[in-house]
Amino acid sequence: MVKIVTYNVNGLRPRVAQHGSLRRLLDALDADIICFQETKLSRQDLSADVIMAEGYEAFVSCNRSAKGRGAYSGVATFCRVTSAFSSQEVALPVAAEEGFTGLQDYAKNSEIVGDFVIATPVEEEGLGEITREDLLRVDNEGRCIITDHGHFVLFNIYAPAVQEDDKERVRFKLLFYKILQKRWEHLLALGKRVFVVGDLNIAPASIDRCDAPPGFEKQMFREWLRSMLREHGGPFFDAFRSKHPERIGAYTCFNQKIGAEEYNYGSRIDHILISGACLHHCDSAEDHSIFCCHVEECEIMNHFKRGNSENLSKWQGGRSSKLEGSDHIPVYILLKEIPELPVHNIPPSAARYLPEVRGRQQSIVSFFNKGRTCELQDDGNLILSENTVNGIYCSDGLKNKTIAKEGLAAGIPESAKGGKLPSLTCKVTNLDKWRNEGLSSVSRSSQKTSPSGTKSLPNKKLKHNLSSQPTIKSFFQQPGSKTVNGTLVTPAETVHYTDQSCVPIDDSLPGSMECTTSVAEEQDNTNVSCSLSTDKCNAAALEWQRIQQKMKMTLPRCKGHREPCIPRSVKKGPNIGRLFYVCPRAQGPASNPEANCGHFQWAPVKSKEKRL
Repeated sequence: MVKIVTYNVNGLRPRVAQHGSLRRLLDALDADIICFQETKLSRQDLSADVIMAEGYEAFVSCNRSAKGRGAYSGVATFCRVTSAFSSQEVALPVAAEEGFTGLQDYAKNSEIVGDFVIATPVEEEGLGEITREDLLRVDNEGRCIITDHGHFVLFNIYAPAVQEDDKERVRFKLLFYKILQKRWEHLLALGKRVFVVGDLNIAPASIDRCDAPPGFEKQMFREWLRSMLREHGGPFFDAFRSKHPERIGAYTCFNQKIGAEEYNYGSRIDHILISGACLHHCDSAEDHSIFCCHVEECEIMNHFKRGNSENLSKWQGGRSSKLEGSDHIPVYILLKEIPELPVHNIPPSAARYLPEVRGRQQSIVSFFNKGRTCELQDDGNLILSENTVNGIYCSDGLKNKTIAKEGLAAGIPESAKGGKLPSLTCKVTNLDKWRNEGLSSVSRSSQKTSPSGTKSLPNKKLKHNLSSQPTIKSFFQQPGSKTVNGTLVTPAETVHYTDQSCVPIDDSLPGSMECTTSVAEEQDNTNVSCSLSTDKCNAAALEWQRIQQKMKMTLPRCKGHREPCIPRSVKKGPNIGRLFYVCPRAQGPASNPEANCGHFQWAPVKSKEKRL
């Protein structure tokens, strides 16, 4: 058996954090080939914790578009294997390709599966002339990974979602599908079996959308997808719908902003399409297709909605409610009677060979640029890099830098000289001197671990500690008290300290810190401080509850359930910024009286004269 899973993770890093590790996420899906969409990883974000897992090999494609949107889209295919070399496993691909246009200028290690070549410019109906730049733009958003598994070629697809009024993106989406179709047709003409899995962002028919409006199936992209299916003369089987032709309410995507999953108000846009002959030796391909002979089951993994189905978070109303997990549900297909492949090795385009994961070759210059760590000690430890110290005190020339380095070297204790990379330690007699000399304005602070195992503070945290961080005195200082010449002066009704000799060193309280106050006074002061803090918290909580209750009393009630409405505002258009009220319940089918009743009401507009 070979199991393939497709899953739009809506951000791979959050899903990894949710499950504890990438290995746990992959093991929870329990499949031989796992296809993720919308990983939201850029090439700079690639790291071993989200790409490499023991027992799996990965193939990734990231967004390279310079649209200023940050990390978005992205796909990744994980293959469960026992060995990446000299293997006969079907899960381990014999070839892999990033993108699908065949223009691999940016992927030197990637090979073109099926020797696909498209000459440019090319004329396409509804698109006009297509240039090489247009094709590169399609591939640059990291929306496709192709893996050749010998018996079949697998497309991991994340199709674009567009607004109908955005003509540029509508053309982009149409071009995306048209070139994909050409690639599929080319492989099928070569006798290849083609599997297409992923988020196609299309619900093909009315049965695949809850409360589909009239004319739903006449939309351009839905018509295109249906033209690819066998029942409409196309080459592909829709694996799920072919196995479950009459099932209703089978959805894979839910809008989290309206709590659509609570009442199963979704759409089926995550698909598994397969085409090609079976693996048996027979004359009639019609009766012995890959679907009829080798597909055991295709199902939506409803139990995997959030990864931890026992602690599902409920939608509480409002667009700010953020539910845990992806807004998609995985879909799987189970194949039977798939024989092993000839001995082969992992393709060179695998993630294990990416520089971001494997590491880059260092130049000899890098060995001279790395600064060592210096520990500055004055009752507490303040850790800075050697480069930071030189940058502050030795910016006026090479001579001063040499002097500073000699001074640092002179402070190394004998016990620290035995190692390869000793920790440089220098004594500072007065921490205030460092403050006054501008230590808090350091522009770069090393975050790497020192040879002694300690870590240096980041720049922002360093500045915060030395200038704006409250001192330990402030926690004992009562309202209205003042500090004069280092002595705490309080009103008569407050607790008096006999002496206050506690001087803060950094943002944490050292274990050896001692004050000259008596034990009884110290205990009383602690109780007073805790009591005041608790009273303030309780007062704030009560005030917030009062405000919320008042807001509920002033909010209009929906007509269907007579519950306080949710206030929202218009995000764009002529009424941008204007408030309105809607039913607080989650969206659901119109036939469900417990779901959102559809109440809408504009908030009254206050005139400027009244505001003034």
